[in-house]
Amino acid sequence: MEQFLHSLITIKSSYSTLLQFTIMVAVSCVPFAPIPVLATIIGANHSIMMGLIINLGGTVVGSIIQYLVSRNLLQKFANKILLKYRSYGRFISLIQTNGFLAVFIGRLIPILPSAGVSLIAGICGVTFLSFTTATILGKFPIILAFSLAGHQLAEENWRTVILASLYVLVIFLIGRKIKKKWHS
Repeated sequence: MEQFLHSLITIKSSYSTLLQFTIMVAVSCVPFAPIPVLATIIGANHSIMMGLIINLGGTVVGSIIQYLVSRNLLQKFANKILLKYRSYGRFISLIQTNGFLAVFIGRLIPILPSAGVSLIAGICGVTFLSFTTATILGKFPIILAFSLAGHQLAEENWRTVILASLYVLVIFLIGRKIKKKWHS
């Protein structure tokens, strides 16, 4: 399966960009999916700008799909599930008072899985415009880092790869610290 997915992502044909975009959309709808790995591979196979467009576009469309499904189909069911996860209470409170800020922070710093941010935003009634804008702005830096790292990896520019990796590590550590604080 891993080899098959890798071959789909690295294929060079007239429809490869659309296929890679579709894969990013599909993978973005799966919690705990290896989006960083896929974004880096796609970035390695395109210019920085095209890799960024495929990766950011695919992850944003996938997030919007999750948001719309949770908002329109899962709201009653999901509210019961959210009551079980009281550890996300602070995030849910923030999203109910300032949906844009909560989604933006949730995208910018990995406090909880991306799918969780989309589902909670849909359930809590964050407006579509706020959700979409915060998702694009919040995902942009990390997706740019993955796309840049992939492209520079293909170019064998290790300095940029190391800098992008350090950026991702710092963001991850900040997210972990915030998550611990919110759980205590």
